[in-house]
Amino acid sequence: MPFETTLVYTEPLLRRAVFCFWRREVGVRLPIAVLAMAAGLAWQISEGENSWFTGVLGTVLLLGVGMIAAVYVVHYRSTMGKFRAMGRREATFRADASTFTAATGVGTSTLQWSAVKEVWQFRDFWLLFFSRVHFMTLPKACLPVEMQEFILQRVRAAGGKVG
Repeated sequence: MPFETTLVYTEPLLRRAVFCFWRREVGVRLPIAVLAMAAGLAWQISEGENSWFTGVLGTVLLLGVGMIAAVYVVHYRSTMGKFRAMGRREATFRADASTFTAATGVGTSTLQWSAVKEVWQFRDFWLLFFSRVHFMTLPKACLPVEMQEFILQRVRAAGGKVG
């Protein structure tokens, strides 16, 4: 039984999607490690230490902060760039037993359900992952309940994770 709906995108929705991806991907451990390194570096400097270890600690701290920031900035710029290129802020989403299709003013993509490796569910949207960092945002308000259930069932049947 095929389903079809119109997905309506807004800038605030996509900003939340990128932030939720970033928060979940970066997690808690990396910011804690960065804070611990910052505390260690502050202690080293307060003690007047200026050895090679202090330099390495400062470098690793900068790399950690840079990585945390880069994950957000790269995904935000990519998402907003695609959003602005869409023209109309809508996409047609079709789903049947073997494939799903997303069509915008820019183009159309049809994929097998097996392309979806994981679905992250949030209150206002879902993220369909095709790899660890490539995802599609589905505004949940645009998906009828039957279509939501169908999508999750097809992803699971194709071996994808739902979380």
